Amino acid sequence: ASAVEPSDGGGTGGGVAAAMRTIRVGGFGGGRPTLAELRKLNEPGPDEQLGGEKKAFGSDKASGKGLRSGASCLEVLQKRSVLVAVRARPLNDREKAEKSSECLTFQDVTGLTLHRDDEREHKFAFDCVMSQDIGQREVYDRTARPLLHKVLEGYNGCLFAYGQTGSGKTFTMQGAGDQPGIIPTLCKELFNEIQESAATKHITVVCSVLEIYNEKVKDLSIESGDDLTIREDSSAGGRGIHVEGLTEVQVKSGQEVLDCIAKAQQRRAVGKTNMNEHSSRSHSVVTLRIGACDCDDVDGATLTVSKLHLIDLAGSERQKATGATGDRLKEGAQINLSLSALGNVINALTEKTGSGRHVPYRDSKLTRLLQDSLGGNSYTVIICNVSPAKINAEETLSSLRFAERAKKIENKAVVNRDPKGERILELLQENKALRAKVARLEAHIDRLEMYYDK
Repeated sequence: ASAVEPSDGGGTGGGVAAAMRTIRVGGFGGGRPTLAELRKLNEPGPDEQLGGEKKAFGSDKASGKGLRSGASCLEVLQKRSVLVAVRARPLNDREKAEKSSECLTFQDVTGLTLHRDDEREHKFAFDCVMSQDIGQREVYDRTARPLLHKVLEGYNGCLFAYGQTGSGKTFTMQGAGDQPGIIPTLCKELFNEIQESAATKHITVVCSVLEIYNEKVKDLSIESGDDLTIREDSSAGGRGIHVEGLTEVQVKSGQEVLDCIAKAQQRRAVGKTNMNEHSSRSHSVVTLRIGACDCDDVDGATLTVSKLHLIDLAGSERQKATGATGDRLKEGAQINLSLSALGNVINALTEKTGSGRHVPYRDSKLTRLLQDSLGGNSYTVIICNVSPAKINAEETLSSLRFAERAKKIENKAVVNRDPKGERILELLQENKALRAKVARLEAHIDRLEMYYDK
């Protein structure tokens, strides 16, 4: 037998939601329950946790044989705020034509070894390694899906693909044909999550797309050649690092996001080199700004505003390998300079020096824009794309050393909520948890009196 008694749930929106608590008073085979059995019924529930019960992280959709699980990658991301994965692509036609052998071997779920012609071996360990036969969905499950999970909890997020030109960065981020990349898959899953939580959460999304071309920040959502300015709003609850005057479009479906990106990509700078027929000549940045609050929140206490940067970096180049001349050569020089500045920032962040260290964020537009994501308020995922071909071993080694340094970055991610609203929410959640605890203890007393106060 059981009885139901009401308990005051204490909603987060100013109104008080009535909750029902079921008290088990029978079902012990007609005999008196032991105290151990009654204690088991008195265990605290999720409604007594501050903040309530959080949404569970789902299982991987792709098999991921021989791979670290998405849940395991989420644990790494939550612990360190930075996750570094390495992905190797298959040999391309040019490498096959030159009859290049492969230089990479993979060990377990985190290790790989690079073999050079001089028979030297370089061993590396990363948070997740993915060989040539790993599919797009498996990459998404271990990189972008854990990051999206944290962004929907109110944290900032950043994901970027790094590697030499032609290493598969754009394929990883955008995909091709029936193999969607991280960006289209994430957009679809983001709005699936929004739909699933529509009964309890009100979530809005705005999208912006820009490129950094020859050290100029250009808005790709409109026809404009203006060089936009990067600003910093460090006030409490402010926007942090942002681009002044950048067009933001409110979107209500994953397809609307992809349409915005497709129109923007038509304005992005691309060119042909010996290494890549469709080489990106600029860094592309898609930013989703996500606002979320509880549906019953009339005071705005639960409102969070998070940013998610999805970045397709232009690839590092060697002039000898790309055969670049004229404009392509100048573009390549600017790309290498900005990637060098990125490497300098990571070096500065990972050096064992005192608290007064200088981090050269302002040395390039790219590092200035990534200031929050590298050593700041963000969860960051870095995918290092590499070629497995021995003819590219030097470039692959350089990319792996970059990724190895990036593993040492320490971010300090916090939920993006107005400080005043944060304090109000803390008090409301504490009140709700205490009410649930009182209801549980009262029910426990009722059971003790029923069976033992005789």
